[in-house]
Amino acid sequence: MIWTAEKLLNAIAEASPKECVTEARMAELTGLKPQQVEQAALKLRKHLLLEKTSRGCHKLTEAGIAAAAEGKQLRSGPTKWSGPKVNKDSIRIRAWRAMKLKGKFSLPDLCMLCAKGGEKDIYSNLRKYVKALEDAGYLIRLSLRETGTAITSNGNVRWWLSPEKVTGLQAPVWSAQNKTVYDPNTEETISLRPQDTSAREVRHVA
Repeated sequence: MIWTAEKLLNAIAEASPKECVTEARMAELTGLKPQQVEQAALKLRKHLLLEKTSRGCHKLTEAGIAAAAEGKQLRSGPTKWSGPKVNKDSIRIRAWRAMKLKGKFSLPDLCMLCAKGGEKDIYSNLRKYVKALEDAGYLIRLSLRETGTAITSNGNVRWWLSPEKVTGLQAPVWSAQNKTVYDPNTEETISLRPQDTSAREVRHVA
């Protein structure tokens, strides 16, 4: 018996192995009902065989293409998340909350709001996370810098988190290895593209 997740995996691999497909297209390919497609797609995502690249659009991962070629069997029953464990009070989760609270901020702002004491190299950690969110399109670098404390300082770079980029409560997850940001609120995986670092001021933001 071929289970629905296997059927969906094989159908996508045969029709559009490297293209994005909508759930409506999945239903056409498989003959499954919309609810069955949704559940099968979720199962494939949990197995890291399918990724949701934008709302309503899915694409097989390299592992998914390989699994289809190998005839991998996906049986029913509970599945476990095989991705990285998420600390519900990590520095980056606190940073996401702070970004939503502040709207516009600098790295010193985030460090002050997120530090609880004992964090290892908090500035470097947050600098990398902020850069990833900027490259993923969540943050916009502002032209107006914050006055620095050192006499020779050119000032601190500031960023703006646009309200339309506040996708939910859960913090976007940056993967340095895959060069992606995964948004658990939208289930979207975004490939990082280095942004033009020439500062842009968003004038309509107070």
